[in-house]
Amino acid sequence: MTPEAMEKVKDIFAETLNERYAGELVFDPIIVKPDVDYYGDDYVQVWLIVNGDTKLLDPKWSASLIGNVITRMEAAGITEFPSPYFIGNEEYQHWLKWGKFDTR
Repeated sequence: MTPEAMEKVKDIFAETLNERYAGELVFDPIIVKPDVDYYGDDYVQVWLIVNGDTKLLDPKWSASLIGNVITRMEAAGITEFPSPYFIGNEEYQHWLKWGKFDTR
């Protein structure tokens, strides 16, 4: 996956999340990491760092997030399947502090 495609994935997730959570939650950073699954298929990990009360996340909407973004990704020519992960900012900061999160 090219750096440009990774930025586009980030933009698509940011736009989609902002449409739902504008004024309630901020997702920053959004970290995109290409990966390969057990079967050798390319996919993309998308780490969504939640700044705000994670209890405000809507589970029903979150369950449909992949469907919402995959159409936009395909329209942008991105074929890798997205695998989003929500993580609270406190936990993310803890992971960074202890070197357990690779931001590359």
